[in-house]
Amino acid sequence: MARCRQSRSRSSPATFTFLERSALGVLRQEVLELILDFGLRTRAAGVTHVTVLERDLPLQLQDSSLARQARGWIVLVSDDERLITCYRRGDASGFIRRKPKHRLNGGRPHPNTRTRRARDRHSTGYRAG
Repeated sequence: MARCRQSRSRSSPATFTFLERSALGVLRQEVLELILDFGLRTRAAGVTHVTVLERDLPLQLQDSSLARQARGWIVLVSDDERLITCYRRGDASGFIRRKPKHRLNGGRPHPNTRTRRARDRHSTGYRAG
């Protein structure tokens, strides 16, 4: 997945969903600013996912209260830097890096997903005995 360049512009408004989810999850403005300023931006599923890795923060912020509060938050940002939504996951950065079909079912492919071998057998006219 491609990483997007950071943008510190916050001129675009947040969506209603973002405002609602950030209020429910108690995402404070200071924590949001830390995530947007220092977070890792990853392009996945058509939007930019921003999450903070404490080890990548400047030294003075690594053990701070803000860094602890930012842990696990994922902020979704559109191409025009509009805040789409946010949510918390214990494995935020790992969750973003997984392939979409593996995000469901705890990291395993969906049971109805056919394997490559099964597709190859059907496409080559292979028949089981």
